[in-house]
Amino acid sequence: MNNTPVVMFVDDEPNILKTLRRLFMDEDYDIHTAGNGREALDLIEAGLRPTVIVSDQRMPEMGGAEFLAQASRLLPDSIRMVLTGYADINAAVAAINQGGIYRYILKPWNDDDLKLSVREAVNHARLVEENRELTRQLAEKNQALAQANERLEEMVQSRTEELRQKVRELEGRDKLQQYLLEVHPLDELLAKALAVVAEVCQTDGLAYYTPSAAAGESPSRLASRDGDSGPLSAEAEATIMPALERMLAASGQEELEPQVVRQPGFSCCLMPVARGGQVFGILAARRPEARPFGEEGARTIAAFAQQVAIGVNDCGLQDRYDSIQTSLDDVLQDLSGL
Repeated sequence: MNNTPVVMFVDDEPNILKTLRRLFMDEDYDIHTAGNGREALDLIEAGLRPTVIVSDQRMPEMGGAEFLAQASRLLPDSIRMVLTGYADINAAVAAINQGGIYRYILKPWNDDDLKLSVREAVNHARLVEENRELTRQLAEKNQALAQANERLEEMVQSRTEELRQKVRELEGRDKLQQYLLEVHPLDELLAKALAVVAEVCQTDGLAYYTPSAAAGESPSRLASRDGDSGPLSAEAEATIMPALERMLAASGQEELEPQVVRQPGFSCCLMPVARGGQVFGILAARRPEARPFGEEGARTIAAFAQQVAIGVNDCGLQDRYDSIQTSLDDVLQDLSGL
């Protein structure tokens, strides 16, 4: 890309144009000349983009001020100057005031002054372009900074919600752990566990299923906590039942992995409740389609499922203990009768 400044001189006297070419031949400019305003406008319309335009004021058909006014509409960023004699000084001043002309230069000119004026005009144009480029870069950087701030705010909000969720999980697990320090009936244990899980995991439906006592029957729902939308209705339960049956049928034969069933309107996380290789049941947690279960949500459900497994196991031990105690009482009573 050629960055050499383009300077165009416009004058109806060929000798003056030749003089100007010689004057600027040692300068690092791309010099173009035109014999009148119409010729100069044709060059501009053909693609010439002068950085500086220097035009004589008194020319036939189209004066310098008129030409420069038309040139400013085609090249608003060009630096425009007018050459004028003392007799035309008033017209030159009017052109400056009305046409946005950079300055006027009196004829006959001083070569050094003219060269200095053109050099200053080129530098002024360069500064305007640099300022425009810096303004553009600043706007881009401000936009990038605004976007980065938006992303940062989103990240902070996301991280804050993650931390809040973690606190809710720890508080919920501690609450359930304190409850498990005492042995409770199974129905009370499941009701408490589902209430805590629903609060922490923000589900809109929960249920606990165990294998049916009768062979070939569907899993039994021992406890549930439905949301306002009735997520564990007969229709929803029928949707997840095949997956429940497959998981419970495989218990004892292989290590069960959690499953996520996705249906229009909701997703359901099926989490095994197991301890020491024994599967007690399946915890089914439902969320709306807009908030599906991800890796972190499934991990939280798994942590609660482990606690539920401990509680269910303790309930089983308590039942067996009561049965053993009753048997011992009967034996002692029989012995006392001998």
